[in-house]
Amino acid sequence: MSEEEDCQSLSVGEELATRHRKEKKELQAKIQQMKKTVNKDKKKKKEVLEEIAQMEKDLKQRHSEEMADLKASEDKQVNGVGSEVAALSLEEEEEEGAGQDNEADSPPQEEKPTEKKVSKAEKRRKKKAEANREREARIKEEMANNKNCARNVEAEKLKELLRERHLKMHEIEPDGNCMYAAIAHQAGNNTTVPGLRAQAEQFIRSNYNDFAPFITDPKTGEMLNPEQFSEYCDLIVKTPAWGGQPELRALSQVLQRRIEVLQAEGTPIVFGEDWTQHKTIHLAYYRHYYGLGEHYNSVIALNPVEA
Repeated sequence: MSEEEDCQSLSVGEELATRHRKEKKELQAKIQQMKKTVNKDKKKKKEVLEEIAQMEKDLKQRHSEEMADLKASEDKQVNGVGSEVAALSLEEEEEEGAGQDNEADSPPQEEKPTEKKVSKAEKRRKKKAEANREREARIKEEMANNKNCARNVEAEKLKELLRERHLKMHEIEPDGNCMYAAIAHQAGNNTTVPGLRAQAEQFIRSNYNDFAPFITDPKTGEMLNPEQFSEYCDLIVKTPAWGGQPELRALSQVLQRRIEVLQAEGTPIVFGEDWTQHKTIHLAYYRHYYGLGEHYNSVIALNPVEA
């Protein structure tokens, strides 16, 4: 896929990923409500749990199929362009070969002294050369336009920022656990993603007054009520929900580490500014670069050879 096509399809991937995350949260909220209605009825509880398992399975399968369809659509576009170019080249070669054969079989023509004739083969060669020049001009124009693609602009700005600070990127898998995995990569001491999720959830749940004003309902934009806040905390440990600023703030306090998030636009965001006795954890935040949407990578110092 060309960079231009990648930029155009990125918004489709972001939109699909955003909808998937929204549907997962909505399902989890529905599941929590279903469980509350059957706490004392064991028979009904078994039926509800089976229904929940089926709902989760169906949602996961549908999401997988939609992501596969999107990837197949992108691959089809790439293959279609490649086939078209190959067919055009083959057609040009066949035409040129046919023209040469026809010229060889044709009887010699009496040349007029006052008029220089251009052979059919020469005309085809000129036409092909002109087509190639136009194609190269279009490619250069597309490359120039791609410089303004949000994805490429963000990537270049972050690369420059890392070079200035003698840092390098460590790629983290974009699977919903990226923020926790990036922190675990630098935290050491056998730190795990599930462990970080549990620590973040416990700290946020225990400090409702500190965190509630900064966590809002994605549908209404209103502050969460206590019940919604509890459900939000459940999602942290029970699902691969993406982490954000509330979780970063909590983990900086739990780990007693300063966490600095580098981004292409704006100044770095720092959590746990007072925790300076240990090495700072650096993360790189992407808004546009990855097809699934927002993403965090781990950032580490260059070694002496790389520097």
